[in-house]
Amino acid sequence: MRFLDVFLFFSLCALPVLLHGQDQLNLYVWNRAGVAVYAEPSTSVALDTLRYGTALRVIEEGEEVIESLLAFPTDSVFLAYAFFSKWLLIELDNGHRAHVLDTYLLPYPPNTSEELSDYFGQLSEVIDERSFGQTDQFCSQTSYAYQSGIRYTYTDRGPCESCGQSITQILLPGWTLQQAFVFLTNFNSEIWDMDGTPVENYLDEVTFTVLKDSCPARMEWFFAYDQVTLTETENGVEILIDTVL
Repeated sequence: MRFLDVFLFFSLCALPVLLHGQDQLNLYVWNRAGVAVYAEPSTSVALDTLRYGTALRVIEEGEEVIESLLAFPTDSVFLAYAFFSKWLLIELDNGHRAHVLDTYLLPYPPNTSEELSDYFGQLSEVIDERSFGQTDQFCSQTSYAYQSGIRYTYTDRGPCESCGQSITQILLPGWTLQQAFVFLTNFNSEIWDMDGTPVENYLDEVTFTVLKDSCPARMEWFFAYDQVTLTETENGVEILIDTVL
């Protein structure tokens, strides 16, 4: 079975809500490995796999189930981070209907850029851009504020004119920890090259250090030269990427 992408109206502010009557929610597949679809709300037999970036027309929301978002081994135990996923009834390009879990679905279209700052600019207009040169605290700093409320700041901590440390700070208002994790780990595989070789699965190269479910919830992991921290706040998610070369 082959599925064609459906290009639908997209709104940055259209977060998952309960569907009523003929209302339809449009989501996009944000998993580089794709997302399986099923004839019934059960993971027993998959009909097919929807590719990364596929747009979905949601007909109805169904039952919530506990689904593992990620799992990883430690020195003494195998840990898993689980949260409530929801079954969705969707309409396929051939008019048939199927079911899919919303674990790796986001209300944001797939990226067409290799830069996070450029992608946020595709979602909404830049309303403030600032650049600073060398100071006592850093070699350079660039920041963007977007109409959507997203904020992005990149700071080169130095030492100047040589490999050193950089800090990337991102504020995603209205996002959940699960959405930010799925977005960041599937944004663009070419961004996360190691020795010039594209990483097909970001998580295969990750060493997890912290998973904190209490408030504020937090994820923290190491990838190559990056220490990545996601913190859920009352207003959304804060991302900190500390890179040391």
